[in-house]
Amino acid sequence: MSGLAGLLSIALVTIGLGTRTTVEAAPPEGFTAEPWPGDWRELCGIVPVGDGRFVAWERGGVAWMVGPDGLASMEPLLDISEEVGAWRDHGMLGLALDPDFLANGRIYLLYTVDRHHLLYFGTDDYDPDADEYNAASIARITRYTATMASDHTAVDPESRAVLIGESITTGIPVTHQAHAVGTLAFGSDGTLLASIGDSGAYGQVDIGGDAIGGWTPMALEDGILRPEDDLGAFRAQKIDSLNGKFLRIDPETGDGVVGNPWFDPAEPRAARSRVWTIGVRHAYRFSMIEGSGSTDPAAGDPGTIVYGDVGWGTREEIGMVDRPGLNLGWPLYEGLDPVNGYWKTDVVAPWATNPLGDRSCPADLRIRDLLIDANDRDDIASNPCEPSYLKATRLGGATLENTWAGWAGEHYYGFLGIDGKWADFEFEVPEAGPKRYGIRYANGGSADRPMRLLIDGEPWLDLDMPSTGDWRQWRTIWLEVDLAAGPHSFRLETTASNGPNIDRIEAPDLPFTPLEEVETFVHHRPLIDWKHNVPETRVPTFSPDGDGTLARLGTSESPVSGTPFAGNCVTGGVMVTDPRWPEAWRGYYFADFTFGWIRLLRFDGEQPIAVVPFDATALKTTSLTYDPHSNSLLTIRWSENPIRISLDAPPCRADLNGDGVVNSRDLGLLMAGWSGTGPADLDADGEIGATDLA
Repeated sequence: MSGLAGLLSIALVTIGLGTRTTVEAAPPEGFTAEPWPGDWRELCGIVPVGDGRFVAWERGGVAWMVGPDGLASMEPLLDISEEVGAWRDHGMLGLALDPDFLANGRIYLLYTVDRHHLLYFGTDDYDPDADEYNAASIARITRYTATMASDHTAVDPESRAVLIGESITTGIPVTHQAHAVGTLAFGSDGTLLASIGDSGAYGQVDIGGDAIGGWTPMALEDGILRPEDDLGAFRAQKIDSLNGKFLRIDPETGDGVVGNPWFDPAEPRAARSRVWTIGVRHAYRFSMIEGSGSTDPAAGDPGTIVYGDVGWGTREEIGMVDRPGLNLGWPLYEGLDPVNGYWKTDVVAPWATNPLGDRSCPADLRIRDLLIDANDRDDIASNPCEPSYLKATRLGGATLENTWAGWAGEHYYGFLGIDGKWADFEFEVPEAGPKRYGIRYANGGSADRPMRLLIDGEPWLDLDMPSTGDWRQWRTIWLEVDLAAGPHSFRLETTASNGPNIDRIEAPDLPFTPLEEVETFVHHRPLIDWKHNVPETRVPTFSPDGDGTLARLGTSESPVSGTPFAGNCVTGGVMVTDPRWPEAWRGYYFADFTFGWIRLLRFDGEQPIAVVPFDATALKTTSLTYDPHSNSLLTIRWSENPIRISLDAPPCRADLNGDGVVNSRDLGLLMAGWSGTGPADLDADGEIGATDLA
């Protein structure tokens, strides 16, 4: 969906909170929820300082120092509202405190810049009271320093340092109403990580140009966006763009960091030098797993990220980034599925040339050709010119189709309708001997769809073609066939009505030319995804043969336990691993802004094992944070006061009469049982005595 503020005007109207299909409890027994005092309206986040205090910040660009009691300071800690563009889904959405904040006072901010401020600040045309919203701009990461003299309750305005976005041409492009900035967080190695949205249109397939509700032509004219980056949502797939990424930078300079997957020491401020992960739509909130990673920035291991990526039209997801250079798939994948609209656009990768291209085959590689489906065990990119990918040479009733995403090459072959439909695949075997052949197919039905394989015109094997769970989920059946050198043909024909879809026949043992000069990726699948408005939750799995598969939550095939649920805009989340927190409630807390719930994803190490409902009364949650000082979870809510969720205090064993206070009456009960046994045996040594009195 479109995001936070946009959801207030769009999603809540179209689906409403009343679409929940189950009724769940508020925070479970053993927890107490209480609101913070004050009058908060557009609060985006809260971070603990470490001494019992908090920093809370509002979308408009104002941050406050807040005491342990939840009361804010009289004057703001910082106020950059004059610079921040706070409209639609934009504003100051990210803030992080330096790990040594109490010693150095450093605060880092991630925000969208008001266009008027961007164009005119420092000139005679600047008006501090003017705003220019609904127009192209940039996002920035800046740093300020809170003063020791104020006990870190006020920043020095002169301490401002711009880490990213020092000019109109060096910022993070903002070309649409949503999906610009997200979270700032520090890695275990002291590097600063940021989640950046694709800034693509949410109401259409955006492959560049003048999208509905966007301002790409304006951004191109201003130099905010380079012509070569006019790719719409596909900027998320381009390494040389800041959009649709997790970034990792030096908090001192804003440069990329040694150990980043594409770091260029000659250009440390280039986009590729700063990129950590690609293929992100809008990971509005993420959290680092405490204790993961290295303390050495050069090791390239800042720790493990757990994130929530806001979906487009179908699914939300929670995922994990545990190493550099991963591709989360957007816009070619949403959750665990390929995306129909973007898959069939045939957008080429201007940075990649096909080494096999000639007059009979495209010289340009499409962006989708560079992204390998995680379900394909061999991890081979789908070069449409590769002769080892056998295409049909003749069709008998089978049809060329491109309805369901995930196919490789130009199209797939559909076999719906009556039986007896067929497709021939002709090829040359250079030398005799047994070789592997794979039939890549999709079967979105619930039952097997049989086919017969004929080799050189003779029936060879009847195949069941099991369900793949979805028409966009492709699998490969592998066979070993011993053929003589020379020409051969495979025929696939249906033996019942309504066969599967066939993508291609793979012959990896035949001559093959890998894309060595072109960088390719395997889609890094999320940990879970869930459907918009319909209770359906899925987790990625693997077959016994090692192929990627998926399982639905609540079934015996799922390695993660739990009940299916629906949502529409993932927020959250925070990892809670504090040993003081109940073991059954440790893990990653995440929320859904539209449906108003909070859930817990529990882990065994870094493997998810359960999804547990936590709070169905959370309302429009924009962020979650954990405060180790008070051992409590804070729920930050849009247009509502935050909620502090704390553990109930255990009963005091010394309150022997249960009146809520330990006094002389309890002492009398202890003395009455002296040398005996009973409730007054507080140390459980079998005798009431001096140690119990102590």
